[in-house]
Amino acid sequence: MWPAPRADRLRAGLASLAEAGPGRWAFAVWEQGRPVVSLSGAEPVPAASTIKVPLLVLALQDVATGRRDLDDDVPVPAERAGGAGVLRLLPSVRRLRFAELLTLMIAVSDNAASNLVIELLGLDDADRRLAALGLTGTRLRRRLMDTEAARAGLENVTTADDQSRLLDRLAGPDLLPAPLRAFALDALAEQQVNDRMPTQLGDDVRCLHKTGELPGVRHDVGLLEFDGRTVALAALGTELTDPATLRLAGSGPAGTVIGAAARMVVEVART
Repeated sequence: MWPAPRADRLRAGLASLAEAGPGRWAFAVWEQGRPVVSLSGAEPVPAASTIKVPLLVLALQDVATGRRDLDDDVPVPAERAGGAGVLRLLPSVRRLRFAELLTLMIAVSDNAASNLVIELLGLDDADRRLAALGLTGTRLRRRLMDTEAARAGLENVTTADDQSRLLDRLAGPDLLPAPLRAFALDALAEQQVNDRMPTQLGDDVRCLHKTGELPGVRHDVGLLEFDGRTVALAALGTELTDPATLRLAGSGPAGTVIGAAARMVVEVART
């Protein structure tokens, strides 16, 4: 589906975007179990909230094995992580279904929900299990918004190759049973932060994705569904210095780069 000339054209186009854009960029594209393009794809970078994609997969693997159930009742503690999400604004919500925690973790990038998922998985166990998913450059070293751990140098990291390959596997039949795969894809389709990958796509392309951001960091990783195909794209931007990005006040020019990358993947795939 990606003859060498077509893959080469996509690689050259993404390289031009990376060179012309702000900061440093890593891109990776996979389709149907095969890598298409990798530009700095093996370079570890701060994961930000893209770490929530492998957390989702690990949690659903536990459901698949019967260790947990999507209907499990999970207590929500009064002390909740800040940053992205809604649970910190809803103190009256004291219990949620496991399925609801996972959806909040992805759709609104809820940090409190994510930390509950990490607690249920076990931080060290979850980190250890990442390798079994084939994520050679991804590490879970701390909970979300754990400023003390961050000051100690503990950072969650990932790579474009890892994210794209995992999403490609998630779209296929082998990683999760069909109902749980559908749950994961539906959660990604409910993403509420849509200022990056979807911005330059036509209405005939469906984008299922997860963003991530820190000061100087803007990521988006996801699946592009079009023409009966599903293509995984990871676009990871670091060392960004524009004021909006440093203040977490939007995607800034990085959003334009990521949107152009997604549009380019579709356009080249269709030629």
